[in-house]
Amino acid sequence: MNKKYAFHICHLTSVHPRNDSRIFHKMCKSLASKNVKITLVVADGKGNEVVDNVEIIDIGAPAGRLKRITQTTFEIFNKAKELNADVFHLHDPELLLIAKKLKKLNKKVIFDSHEDTVNTILVSPYLKFPVSNIISTLYEKFECYTCKKIDGVIGATPHIENYFKKFARQTENINNYPILSDNKPEQISWDQKQNEVCYVGSIDDTRGIKDLMDSLALTKSQVRLNLAGMYSSPTLEEKIKLHQEYHLVNDFGYVNSEEVENIYNRSLAGVVTLHPIPTFLVSLPIKMFEYMVAGIPFIASDFPYWRNLLKGSECCIFVDPQKPKEIANAIDYFILNREKAKQMGEVGRKLVYENFSWESQSEKLLTFYQKVLSN
Repeated sequence: MNKKYAFHICHLTSVHPRNDSRIFHKMCKSLASKNVKITLVVADGKGNEVVDNVEIIDIGAPAGRLKRITQTTFEIFNKAKELNADVFHLHDPELLLIAKKLKKLNKKVIFDSHEDTVNTILVSPYLKFPVSNIISTLYEKFECYTCKKIDGVIGATPHIENYFKKFARQTENINNYPILSDNKPEQISWDQKQNEVCYVGSIDDTRGIKDLMDSLALTKSQVRLNLAGMYSSPTLEEKIKLHQEYHLVNDFGYVNSEEVENIYNRSLAGVVTLHPIPTFLVSLPIKMFEYMVAGIPFIASDFPYWRNLLKGSECCIFVDPQKPKEIANAIDYFILNREKAKQMGEVGRKLVYENFSWESQSEKLLTFYQKVLSN
């Protein structure tokens, strides 16, 4: 590239896909349009390419989780050495294994904590007590030690940033808000919407899929569920597909962003009924904001943090996420009160445009890079 750039940022991920919403569509693309050279190193086996002025470099897909954590991590380090960027932006906890090695190259290094990893390990379906507690404690010590040595940490929520503020050199909160400047498909008339609600995102028990399926048996209305996303395990997928109410599900599987918009468009309401585990109680689920952008109301877990965030706005119905009857009653309300549902959707759409745009976060990200480079 012959163009003169202000500086070069290299994003590194061993886990996320190259088209990841937060990493590629939000961070990389928004900065690539601001005289910043952006490189994204991934490990998916799909080859190198340049998309929207972002140079994507693929080191190849790992053969299993263990090789990803060990071999792939250090292959990413070797590629990073070649690229000689000004700032290395790490997106996965396992990449903290190479953070100090990057620092020894006299480079600026920041870690982007997408989630509260310490507490996520505690509730992992793959780990049992006391193993989960031991691994969580060891990881917490390692994360704290490493993040003291690097140049900065980004938290995907205020809660995550506040945790790192206790020991990191400098921090910033970059919320995972939706990109409001994206072109959206033309919204269909509310009179044309079917009696459908939607859930889009990762599908697992802690995100409320079992309770949502059970609620379909308790509704008084004729309703269908538009379900889109990846199941957390083949076992869960089989269990859901054997559920007695599965005949009421339009199961779209994993879909692209355009298909997601179409699902929102045809639905009367969205569902975001996460269970009250520590990581979710203070989370900012992107699907909640996407429902608001789409102009549809939603059914949400009754978490104090979410109530405060939405400023008491009437854009959703709060429920106990572990009580299918409450979910069913909320579904019935939207189906039987279409005009009110439409009004609630409009309230949410106004709120997201006023308070929750990625555009505002993009400016914070650029400023944080500049701050890191100046120190």
